[in-house]
Amino acid sequence: MIRTRRLFAFAAFAVAFVCVCPSVAGANGELRGDYFVLPANHPDVGHGIDETIVRGLVEKRLGPDGLPVVTPFGRTYAGASGPISDVNASGELMWYATSGKHGTRHVKSVVETLPFNHDAFYPPGQSGDGGGAGYLTAHWSGSFTLPRAQSIGFNLGSDDDSWVFVDGTLVVDNGGVKPLADAPFTVARLAAGTHRFDVFYADRHGVGAKLHLSTGFTVAPPRAPQVARIAPAVPTAAKLRAAIAATGHVAVYGIHFAFDSADITSDSSAVLAEVAKVLRDDHVLRLRIEGHTDSAGDAAYNRDLSLRRADAVKAYLERHFGIAGGRLTTQGFGPDRPVATNATSEGRFKNRRVELVRL
Repeated sequence: MIRTRRLFAFAAFAVAFVCVCPSVAGANGELRGDYFVLPANHPDVGHGIDETIVRGLVEKRLGPDGLPVVTPFGRTYAGASGPISDVNASGELMWYATSGKHGTRHVKSVVETLPFNHDAFYPPGQSGDGGGAGYLTAHWSGSFTLPRAQSIGFNLGSDDDSWVFVDGTLVVDNGGVKPLADAPFTVARLAAGTHRFDVFYADRHGVGAKLHLSTGFTVAPPRAPQVARIAPAVPTAAKLRAAIAATGHVAVYGIHFAFDSADITSDSSAVLAEVAKVLRDDHVLRLRIEGHTDSAGDAAYNRDLSLRRADAVKAYLERHFGIAGGRLTTQGFGPDRPVATNATSEGRFKNRRVELVRL
């Protein structure tokens, strides 16, 4: 948004900025970016202007898929820009993924050279935001190496939201729908070694869009994107049937639940319709519906949650498609039967699944 008044975040730093930064040639470097577009009817855009930084919209640590986690304050925020509602089952912000339920599109992957001076930061090929253009969001990631324990410094300003994480920990909380305000920041006494650097940006209002970023240290992009955020295609009944015939079971992705609950979200309907078709086409087929989670959180709680979610899938198939309850059983395994490592976001994504097992 364009405003004549400039607003300075962390005003104590606006007069003088002292940072012991690594002395490197070609400071700034490159980051890998993924650009997304929120549609104009997205529930989190096009509301009022906060006019100032709104801190506390996201948690201090990134979530299991490497995305910001919206706080209870953010989900109920009563300020001008309104509450944030587009989150996944882990509470992560779906502005940076296509697997949410509000039509977010991935439009670009690019390695970009710092510094960033993105003015008129609209969706690619557009001269404005809102309306048919939608609203641009972006996530950049990279890493930097420190030869010794020391502080780092960088300059950041955004219209609207921006957050910076180092090693998954929030170091700049610059949320809210507000005018651009460039300001310097420091991260004190990081250990020697290699550190991850993540920057998240979102435009949420139809008056301008900007991001400025420069660093006093050299960052390098990851070799490849580390988070799978492009929603998989809806599995067809034929593919599900073939997998069950070949192996006796099939992992189903695309059945989503509301945060920390067993409430099935509306974007799951297409996948569940394909599951129902499998059962309707084979009247003697009986299935066990299994719920599985990753290893984040309490194991006993996740076992109970995964069972409740399996029960919810069974009830949905009975209620919406008339599948006889006697043909279906449920079981919740929580984190006990992983199919991939829980050490990476891709592995955790694969472990969070519903499985159908032939009885």
